[in-house]
Amino acid sequence: MPDKVEAIAELVVLLPMFMKTLLEDSSIKTTAGLNASEKKTLMCICKDEGVTMSEYSKRLGLARGSFTAVADSLEKKGLVKRVSGSDDRRKCALILTKKGKRVAREIDTQFKQHIAASLARLSEADLNNLRQALETITATIEKLNKRGNC
Repeated sequence: MPDKVEAIAELVVLLPMFMKTLLEDSSIKTTAGLNASEKKTLMCICKDEGVTMSEYSKRLGLARGSFTAVADSLEKKGLVKRVSGSDDRRKCALILTKKGKRVAREIDTQFKQHIAASLARLSEADLNNLRQALETITATIEKLNKRGNC
């Protein structure tokens, strides 16, 4: 078992390089003029709206202070709103404004087009293998998150 776990750990380390390769030369431009951190944050909020700021900062791998600066910037640009949590007024959740939803859709469309163009170089068999691997990773993430929430 330790050998299997170590092999998996070595492969997990490669995931950021996979993402970098996939997104290389990605020039997603928005009408809102967002930087890379703002785009990632907006997409994270779009995928799971209403989560606390501390949870978003964890998901994005940003320190709380850095994430707060990004959230402040998105709020100033009219893309997100802070709402207080129902159980704890000190915790703020983020939701997209109408403009934020429009910009998030714009980013998502460009992102998917870029990924599709990148993946077009792969064979059908490679695409099927990649899909299965990503579905497995997604299912594993969900299982790991459920264990952490118990």
